[in-house]
Amino acid sequence: MKLEEVVNTYYDKLNYNDLHIWQYIRDNKEKCSSMSINELALECNVSRTTILRFAKKISFDGYSELKVHIKLDLEKGTKMENNSVELIAEGYVRTIEEISKKDFGPICHLIYQAKRVFIFGSGDYQMAVARQLKRLFLHSGDCFYDFDAITLNKEFFNIVEADDLVILISLDGESKNIVSIAKNLKLMNVSVISISKLKNSTLATLSKENIYIKNTSIHFDNKSTQSFESTASLYLVAELLFVKYSLFKNKLAFIESDQSII
Repeated sequence: MKLEEVVNTYYDKLNYNDLHIWQYIRDNKEKCSSMSINELALECNVSRTTILRFAKKISFDGYSELKVHIKLDLEKGTKMENNSVELIAEGYVRTIEEISKKDFGPICHLIYQAKRVFIFGSGDYQMAVARQLKRLFLHSGDCFYDFDAITLNKEFFNIVEADDLVILISLDGESKNIVSIAKNLKLMNVSVISISKLKNSTLATLSKENIYIKNTSIHFDNKSTQSFESTASLYLVAELLFVKYSLFKNKLAFIESDQSII
């Protein structure tokens, strides 16, 4: 299991210091792989005991075991992946399995009850998915409003109201722009549905509902520091959300017609 998945498993037990330590490790794995516990504590501006406590909170016996998992993550991330296609396909399968098991009732209710639904993506690819989601929902007679990054400014916050719904699409859910938008919407009591890859992202914690994708990063050789991150799972989410909502609307229509007969 990747270190990121381990942290996700025990996320509810982590406090502010723990999350600060994890963010530093996540962003500096190569550096951390050779650090002593005292050096890491100094870099994170916490005590040695706090580092040790963090390691134990995520199920490790101590700092040494945490360090081993950091090194394993590095080895997996930098070695040549001969089964890259299989890894990417596995990410798609895991996304479908995750969504198939998820109860979409609360999300469908939010969409159904919203006065208006706005969609925003944190990057070019995410905005392309937002436009695809908009096109899909037009088939069922629902109009979503999508915004380019340059237009989601003060004017938008003058338009949006508490009975509207905003869908935010971001891979890591940590970009300064997307987090700022989510915070402003929360202050305005506007419901947010987020689509991201991390359940414990800042965006997810600010959202009323979250759809979680399983994406895959691969390296094409063991020398490159650049990785390819599969993002097609976002399109899978868009289509499956549309299907789930269409079924939800059909069920409501059936119940209403049945009641009218009675």
